[in-house]
Amino acid sequence: MSGPEVRKVGRYEIIAKVGQGAMGVVYRAQDPTIRRVVALKVLPADPVTSMEQTATQARSSAGFFEREAQAAGALLHPNIVTLYDAGRDGAWYYLAMEFVEGGTFAAEIARAGKVVADRAVDVVAVVADALDFAHERGVIHRDIKPANLMILPDQTVKVADFGIARLSSATSTMTGDMMVGTPHYMSPEQVRGGKIDGRSDLFSLGVVLYEALTGRKPFQAETLAAVLNSIMNSNPPAAHEIDATIPAPLSAIVAKAMSREPGQRYARGKELASELRRYRNAGRSEATSVEAALSRPPPAAKKSSWLAVATGVLAVLLIGGTVALRGRSAVSSTAVGYLEFVSEPVGAEIFLDGNVVGRTPYTSEVTAGKHEIEFRKEGFYPAMQSTNVEANKRITIELPMLAR
Repeated sequence: MSGPEVRKVGRYEIIAKVGQGAMGVVYRAQDPTIRRVVALKVLPADPVTSMEQTATQARSSAGFFEREAQAAGALLHPNIVTLYDAGRDGAWYYLAMEFVEGGTFAAEIARAGKVVADRAVDVVAVVADALDFAHERGVIHRDIKPANLMILPDQTVKVADFGIARLSSATSTMTGDMMVGTPHYMSPEQVRGGKIDGRSDLFSLGVVLYEALTGRKPFQAETLAAVLNSIMNSNPPAAHEIDATIPAPLSAIVAKAMSREPGQRYARGKELASELRRYRNAGRSEATSVEAALSRPPPAAKKSSWLAVATGVLAVLLIGGTVALRGRSAVSSTAVGYLEFVSEPVGAEIFLDGNVVGRTPYTSEVTAGKHEIEFRKEGFYPAMQSTNVEANKRITIELPMLAR
């Protein structure tokens, strides 16, 4: 957001800027009445105040903003970010939401390139349940992607950003002829601009699961047009064909969620969640059987060798544990925070204080204090932002990149 620094919107006192996306700027703020810290999403209410948007774009953004308030206000669920308040203060629209500490599933995937299968299943099953709750209340998210799945420090998963959600009871989508969503995660019916329902969100969630398991997006191409054409007309390789360690039953669940025809997908989020948990529980039962077999006492003649191996393993674990504890102590004693970089399109080169640190999506540990961030990608204008990082805090930097 350009212009003078914002210090207060409505009754909320701005503490720090924590992120920026196409639908507005997000601040960490405080409600002085009850001393509650909130995430405050702010958008110019007057198109004239936004120098980077046309009047039509600004009106569309305001429509999305109002739609988020209506959609999120209808949802109160432990795995959906809670909306506390919404309103207008002069030149600004604002939404006061639950302030969520932690990172995103996008950052978790990026750290290791992909996610262990059981972890991916657990996260996606929780999201499927949360989406089922939203769909039952007539709310379709329309932008399910890893960057919109928040992971709290206690590993609670929360679905965020209903900025382009659609109320099924509304007479208009507030988008006119605009295609909305994040291209790589769109369902075929979204790409066509046709009528959508909750199964569209489940397609997107299937794409998230595919990416988490394989480390790659199922629909990849050099241009946006080619990506959209791939979604409409091609079938990506099955997940287990990309990575042979992915069990075929899990790969089949992913494929069903990503069926091009809505009627061939899971009808509801709770069906997908149940299928994932059945798969997970079957795996646990198998592991328990293996454990039971391994736990049988070995023949007497081999007791001493088993004891030696166990003792050696215990020694290694104890040494490793000591090293890990020392490492944590050393890290916690320094004043550091974390910057999580997200861009659309992905793969933007990240400049942190003038130095290249990686490509989006990416998470970096940084010293507490002020930092200058710039994203660069061929074919797009550079995007820049300054931010102040607090010790032991995580800030998401999500900058919109405009095509040249």
